[in-house]
Amino acid sequence: FNILYLGINQKNNPALRDVRVREALAHAIDRESLVRNQMPDGAEVASQFVPKTVDGYADDVQPITYDPDLARRLLAEAGHPDLTVNFYYPTEVTRPYMPNPTNIFTAIAENLRQVGVTVNPVPQPWNGGYVDSVTVNGVHDLHLLGWTGDYNDAGAFIATFFGRSKPEFGITDQALLQEVTSAEATVDPAQHVAAYQQVSRDLMTKYLPAVPLSSSPPALVTSKDVSGLVPSPLTDERFYTVSKNKS
Repeated sequence: FNILYLGINQKNNPALRDVRVREALAHAIDRESLVRNQMPDGAEVASQFVPKTVDGYADDVQPITYDPDLARRLLAEAGHPDLTVNFYYPTEVTRPYMPNPTNIFTAIAENLRQVGVTVNPVPQPWNGGYVDSVTVNGVHDLHLLGWTGDYNDAGAFIATFFGRSKPEFGITDQALLQEVTSAEATVDPAQHVAAYQQVSRDLMTKYLPAVPLSSSPPALVTSKDVSGLVPSPLTDERFYTVSKNKS
């Protein structure tokens, strides 16, 4: 019930305003390897910005392929074969969707370097500047972040990310913002789901304002004498149900 994504900020680096450059970054990332080597058991490659368990997930959206050659061609066509990016990533934190940010950054940065992108690493403590840098001040080019849903609706993810202009992404495309706003305002349940399914398709094929990477199962660890723990998809367990078994 979560999504990890590579955020792309279009504000500071003009090259990132070209969708071909953003597509190149997506094709450069070996997400299968990332999930296999850096994520917990049960993690899956994300094809869109909604986990497959959420209403509004579009079954016909396919994950972006890992294709370094295509990534290089797209960068060349866009006139940025020597792209340089400031890649921010958090330290001193672990999240359900991002168990080891440094290792995840290292894997993605190496993928990007292999297609000719120069990556300037900018590590920052989660509570010591990172969150403000990427979500308030928007000083980055690329960053790692994710989201655990609040309720079973695509808007809990997509509208949270792209429902308005935010420093995190620097989006100025009013067509994207309006499409998300329209889907969020659709009241009829079936039409609401259908509208968000179309938004999911368009996000991946027309706009690509970020790159969805994976969804991961959160871990709950208890001693063997604990019972009654009910897992929550929100990682919002109610511990009044928990008891310690008598020996």
